[in-house]
Amino acid sequence: MGAEKPRLTRRTVLRGSALTLAVFASPTGIGDAIAVDVDGPGFLTDAELATLRALVDRIVPGAPEDPDPGAVDARCAEAIDALLAAFDVDPPRIYAGAPFSDRGGHPVNHFEDFLPLDVYEATAWRLRIEGSRGRPELEFNGPVTGFQQTYRDGLAVLDAAAGPAGFAALPGPARDVVLETSDDPAVRVLMDVAVPHTMEFLYGAPEYGGNAGLVGWRFTHFDGDVQPRGYTDEQVENRDESRPPGSNLPDSVDRAQVDALLPLASPEVLLGLRERTGGTLSGMRDEVAAILQGVRHAG
Repeated sequence: MGAEKPRLTRRTVLRGSALTLAVFASPTGIGDAIAVDVDGPGFLTDAELATLRALVDRIVPGAPEDPDPGAVDARCAEAIDALLAAFDVDPPRIYAGAPFSDRGGHPVNHFEDFLPLDVYEATAWRLRIEGSRGRPELEFNGPVTGFQQTYRDGLAVLDAAAGPAGFAALPGPARDVVLETSDDPAVRVLMDVAVPHTMEFLYGAPEYGGNAGLVGWRFTHFDGDVQPRGYTDEQVENRDESRPPGSNLPDSVDRAQVDALLPLASPEVLLGLRERTGGTLSGMRDEVAAILQGVRHAG
């Protein structure tokens, strides 16, 4: 038998896959308007927030499993919690201000000021976050379960499945087992939104609540928002070819599949994919699986 190939870790995929980062960090879909202040009020109880931290840690682990900071270091759980309480402040913590932060040389950080919502935006975001809650004016297309209930129900099931000590008390590998073996619909629905939310907050602008200390941008070597400074002529004219997408993936990765997926990493294609899937993990996974299935048939 030959030597066993290295295990493909979640962090390796994130580091090497331009598609993965583009899908989750793109300012479209679920995450196009998530602006939060993690110092403001939250929705979850302290116990629920601890469970959520334990969950995002399994989505993007940090130390000691990975030398790079993970979702807990980036405060993704706190950012999600603040999103769930977005309408507890005025204006709601949804749309960050514009046009510039202070990271590109501007003296004022406009991103820190959130924009008021019009009546249509407020209704749409309340429906998405809070759900319809039996309100007839919001159930014209039927009942809607909001993010608040999705997180509350899913976190409760995880705690119950983990035993008396709760999900957060388990070591990382044991938490993985709970997640991988659970067939409870509440957990599946939770993961459907928790994974995209974690990615969005890890790689989004820090004013949106996550990416604390810019750990997500440093990990991906992203310069961040550079306006109004912009880029030099040399940066524009001489594209960095030193690290082409997927070049640092281990041998355990099917490079033909990576090559097949890379054409998807354009804003237009990604926008269409996220619109078709609603930005959910299961929807995007099914889309990618269909593409890979086509690659295997073609091969």
